[in-house]
Amino acid sequence: MKNIYKFLMISLIVTSAGLFQSCDDNLEIDPNSSLIATTAFRSVADLQTALNSTYAQYNNTTIQLNSIFTDNTKVGVDNGGQQLTLHRLVMDPSTGVAGNIWISRYAMINQASRIIDAATTIDVTGQETEVNHILGQAYALRAFAHFELFQYYTPDYSNAAGLSVPAVDFVVTVENLPRNTVSEVLALINTDLTTSSSLLDAAQTDNRFITGDFITALRARVALFSGDYTGALGFANQLIADYPLADTAQYQAMYLDADDTEVIWKAARVVGDAGPGFIWHFGGGGPFMEMSNSFFNTLDPTDVRYGVTFNVGASNPANNLHLINRYPGTANEFLANIKVFRVSEMHLIKAEAEIRAGQIATAQTTLKALRDARFGADTTAPDFNDTANGLTYLLNERRIELAYEGHRYLDLKRFGTGLSRLMADCMNLDNACDMASSDARFTLPIPLVELNANDLIVQNPGY
Repeated sequence: MKNIYKFLMISLIVTSAGLFQSCDDNLEIDPNSSLIATTAFRSVADLQTALNSTYAQYNNTTIQLNSIFTDNTKVGVDNGGQQLTLHRLVMDPSTGVAGNIWISRYAMINQASRIIDAATTIDVTGQETEVNHILGQAYALRAFAHFELFQYYTPDYSNAAGLSVPAVDFVVTVENLPRNTVSEVLALINTDLTTSSSLLDAAQTDNRFITGDFITALRARVALFSGDYTGALGFANQLIADYPLADTAQYQAMYLDADDTEVIWKAARVVGDAGPGFIWHFGGGGPFMEMSNSFFNTLDPTDVRYGVTFNVGASNPANNLHLINRYPGTANEFLANIKVFRVSEMHLIKAEAEIRAGQIATAQTTLKALRDARFGADTTAPDFNDTANGLTYLLNERRIELAYEGHRYLDLKRFGTGLSRLMADCMNLDNACDMASSDARFTLPIPLVELNANDLIVQNPGY
């Protein structure tokens, strides 16, 4: 029986080694023979193993999309065809990133729901705090995955009655599910975050795992995308009060995984993972994607972000060679933890809320504080004097500060500016230089595997 999740269904099986495996894409799912929670989960340790597996579902695909499908990259000197389709701005229901984001995030959702359900079937006597903390993380990861789906597959964030993605708060086996509305998806996200906050152990502060600060950071993003700028400002200010901006030395060390001064949450990568650097580089070889000329032209050599983002030593701008240095890793080349939430983003959210409220001078002060930290010196205050110019300035500052971290595509969509590449960056590739703000490709298509399996799903306009 085909259904919305047959191709991504995670059937958690605890083997004698405690390993979890996913069902084959073509496996028929029979609810009568599916593994039930009482068999899959026998202890709190099983819940923790399943939770670790849920974290592991998070991948680099959103970073790939936001860098290559925008104006931040160009074809690299050692390119042999890698990523050319995506760089050409080809986007349709069969495009790999559209399917990958959909599948991986729904896998997180379904796995988190299994943990939530299973916790009611085992004896947790004497381990209530530990179990509650596991559940708190599961609810938060489910909310996080829903929000990422919301960001990429929702055509209009401001239309409460418009279509978003299926909102799922139960374990899916054979159900066909339609798309929920924007308001319904946001309601589920906020409900899960509220539940998570009530369950998390405040004593647990390791930023590789879900903490109360993760909840606040995610709430700030959700509020920003839903147009609740007052709420976004409040959540951002909470984190700004607790996390200092990294100084220049700390900022450099952060991308070597040697400093966490401003890191709110990082997705930990382990040996064997494909770190973010592999999106642009062959492991020990050269680059198949490089930094775009347009992005390189925005960087100031006296800004610490110049050397952290741009590989100064290996590049040759005079010969149009611009290598990306983000996520160089440490002992393992290009293996690095993904910085998902940093306090600098909260400063940018704060500034945007202030600009949209017409608080121009206050926003200038907010942005100046961020730039002072990045230049390691007193900088000139931003020179915009109205909301429109302020948003333009902010968009450029977000491009620099959040480069190659999974924001650019979403920023271009949300700000409605469209995409315009320099000719040197699109390299005369057909239809690869410009994309109007009204272009359907600023919302991902529902993937073909979903359309084929689920007769209740509706495709996004323009595909």
